Amino acid sequence: MVDPELRAELRLAVHRLRRTTRQRVFAPTLHVGALFGESITWPLAEIGAIRPTDAEPVDVGLAGEIVAALLSRALLVEDRPAAWLTRVGFPEPHDLDLAWLPVASRVFTEAGIRPRGLVVVTKNGWYEPLGDDRATWARLRVRTPVPSAR
Repeated sequence: MVDPELRAELRLAVHRLRRTTRQRVFAPTLHVGALFGESITWPLAEIGAIRPTDAEPVDVGLAGEIVAALLSRALLVEDRPAAWLTRVGFPEPHDLDLAWLPVASRVFTEAGIRPRGLVVVTKNGWYEPLGDDRATWARLRVRTPVPSAR
């Protein structure tokens, strides 16, 4: 189950993805770091990590090395980083999630770090595959804080 603070950060992460990604179709990206702050990213399309056919599985060893490298860099800016995948589609299980998030979970466990979250973020919402928690929005509105008058 996702705690309320993480739930609020995930809502902001969905909002940021909607605001910064104008294309309808974009390459999936793995992120490690602060959900709504500084993070290290890896575009999965650049290493052939997207499976052209079901007969070609993602190389788990290479995926583990990529996640470990992202984690080591993310630890320089965040004490307890999260790992999340941004992709097109709906926040529901997808082959890409099932190929990368278990690897990320294993890497975090081997490093002795409890991740802030292991989630998938899309323009429609987010979901956590391990706990099956999710949230979706048809229209996401985020109010920005109004500066106080002095």
